[in-house]
Parts: sequence; structure tokens; C-alpha cells
Amino acid sequence: MRTPEEMKEIGIDTRFSSYNQPSQPGRKSGPITQFLREYGDVSELKFTIEKVNKDGEFSVTTTQLSTGSSQTINQAIAARLLQQALNGDIKAIKEILNRTEGRVPQPIRLGDKDGNPLSVVLMVPDSGRMAPLPPTIPIDIEPDEQLPGQ
Repeated sequence: MRTPEEMKEIGIDTRFSSYNQPSQPGRKSGPITQFLREYGDVSELKFTIEKVNKDGEFSVTTTQLSTGSSQTINQAIAARLLQQALNGDIKAIKEILNRTEGRVPQPIRLGDKDGNPLSVVLMVPDSGRMAPLPPTIPIDIEPDEQLPGQ
């Protein structure tokens, strides 16, 4: 087993510091929402994909994406989602309702079933040492009573 001093030294050469930074530190182009808004507001996209495989072979593919009308890509996607919802697709229905009506807030209950706040009682025996808790703690125990097994 390693000592704490040895553990501190592990990986020290590969930790990020002012002189040890990744060559491409994160995405610079902005959030994906910005990307989708910019490119979704057009009716036609042409893009080129350049691939280099592990053997160093290079290939280029040019692709065109079009709605076939004056409708933007975002409008076409929304229309398709509505079409799926009208055909009974539950996921599409939920997505539309979440986007139009807002998500249903999830209640967080930080108390018991009656709404009373939780309480934590720490019982320290007269000896000052903590004994292991019993497998089940009776609910109706009085503060001055001893727990079973003490």
C-alpha cells in the first residue's frame, strides 16, 4: 500500500498546469443551441466532411440537406414532430407539451409523509464513545431511553 506522500506524487507529470495544457482546450464555437439556431434558420445546407482514417487515408464527402421548399430546417423538424404526435407517438406528444406548456415541476419532499421536517438525533452514551446503531431504531423511543443493544 502506498503512503500519502507517494499518492501525492502519482500523476504529477500529467496534471494540467500553466505549462501542461491540452492542444485544443475545449470547443470554441459556442453552445450547440447557437449552432442549431444559426443553421436551422435556412432551407438548404451544404457541408463537406473530411475524414482521415487510422492509416492516414484521406476522403472528402460533400452532402446537401434541403427542405425542398421555402420552409426552414427548424420549421420542417417542428412539422415532422407535430406529425408524429398526431400519429400517436407518445415521445413526440411529451416533447411538444414540454416545449409549449413547460415541464411539470417535480415535488421535492424534505420531510415525513405528514409534511413534518426531518430531524436527526445523535445519541452519545455517557462513556462518550459511539456504539454501532442497532439494525432497526424504534420510532417511539423517548430521548432518555437507551437503544436496544446498549
